[in-house]
Amino acid sequence: MENKNAFNTHQLKQFELVNFLYERFQVGMAITLVVAFVATVLAAYELSIQGRAHWIYLWFMGLVAIQGFRWTTKNRYDVARRGDYVDHRLWKKRFVIGVYMAALWQGVGLVLVMPYVSINLQIIFLAFLLGMGAGAIAYLATSMMIFVSYLVLMISPITLYLFWLGSPDSIVLGCMLIFMIVAYYFGVRRMNRMITESLHLRFDNELLVSDLQRLLSAVARSNKELDRLSTTDELTGAQNFRAFRVRLEEQRRKHIESQMPLSVVLINVDFYYEYNTLYGQEQGDQTLKVIAQVLIDELVRKDEVVARVSGAEFGVLLPNVSCENARNRTQKVMHAIQARKIPHSKSVISDYLTMSAGISCVPVNDKMNDRDLLTRAEEALRMAKNNGRNRIEIINF
Repeated sequence: MENKNAFNTHQLKQFELVNFLYERFQVGMAITLVVAFVATVLAAYELSIQGRAHWIYLWFMGLVAIQGFRWTTKNRYDVARRGDYVDHRLWKKRFVIGVYMAALWQGVGLVLVMPYVSINLQIIFLAFLLGMGAGAIAYLATSMMIFVSYLVLMISPITLYLFWLGSPDSIVLGCMLIFMIVAYYFGVRRMNRMITESLHLRFDNELLVSDLQRLLSAVARSNKELDRLSTTDELTGAQNFRAFRVRLEEQRRKHIESQMPLSVVLINVDFYYEYNTLYGQEQGDQTLKVIAQVLIDELVRKDEVVARVSGAEFGVLLPNVSCENARNRTQKVMHAIQARKIPHSKSVISDYLTMSAGISCVPVNDKMNDRDLLTRAEEALRMAKNNGRNRIEIINF
C-alpha cells in the first residue's frame, strides 16, 4: 500500500509539472509569433525584389497553423484536467509534439531563406533564433529533455548548413551556435532543478493543506456526530433530557424578553410498567419508538422540542404556544396513539395503550427558572394520573 501511495504521489507531481508547461504556453506562443512576424516582414522586403516573398508568407502561415494546433491541444487539456483523472504522460507527449514541430519549422525556415537575404539580415535572424532559445528557458525549464530537444531541432539545421558552406566565417558561426547550445544547457540545468523543486514543494504544500482541510472536516463531522449523540436518546431518536433542559433554559430567557406564552408538556404512557412486564422489553422499546415518532411528526415545528426525559415519559417544548393550543395539539397526539389501537390488556382504563399529559403554561418572569417550569408540568402530569389517566391537565398560574 505504501508503494502504491508513493506511485500516486509521483504521478500527481508529474501532473503538476505538465500543468506548469501548459499554463505558461500562451505567453511563449505569443512571443514566438511576434518574433516570427517581425522576421517575416524583414525577409519579405528583400525577397519581394527577387519575386520570392510568397515563400516567407507560406512559412509564417505554416507556423501559425502549428501554433493553432498547440492552442487547440491546450484547450483540450484545460477541459481534461477538470475531470477525475488526467494521464500526464499523454498530455506531455502532445505538448512535446507541438514544441518539436514549432522548433523544426523555425530552424528549417531559416535555412531556406539564408541564401536569399543579405548578410545583415542573416545576422539578425541568427540573433532572433538564439533569442528564441534563451527565451524558451523561462517556459520549458521544467523539462531538460524538452528544452534541449527544442534547441537542437531549432538550431541544428542552420548549424549544419553553416558547416556545409565550408567557409571560415560560416564554420566559426556554426561553432558559436554549438557553443551557445552547450551554454544554454548548463545554464538551464540549475534553473530546472530550482523550478522542479519549487513545483514539488508547491504540490507538497497543497497536499498538506488538502489533508489538513480533510482532517478539519472530519473533526467537524465527528464533533457534530458527538453533539448529536450527546443530545439524542439512543432508543427513540428524540432528544434526551439534557438537551431538553438546555433548550428549556434558552426559551425561558427568550420569553422573559418577549412576554410570549411558553408551554411545557410532559406525556407519560399509562401503566407502562405493566405493559413492559406483559409484552416484554423488546416490544416495550418498539412501542416507545412509535410514540416518539408520532410526537415528532405531530408536534415538532421550528424551535419546538420532543425529548425522552425518562423511561416512558416524554417532554415537549412549545414556544409561543398558548395553553389552549398546547392542549389541542397534545390531544391530537393522544388521539393519534389511540387510533393505532396498540393492545394493552393490563391497563385498567382501556383495552389499548393510552397516555396522560400535564401542561405548564405560565407567564415567564426573571424570578422563575427552568426547574420551576418543569416542576409545574410534573405537577400537572400527577394531577392527570390522579384524576383517572388518559387525560390532560394544565397549570397556568
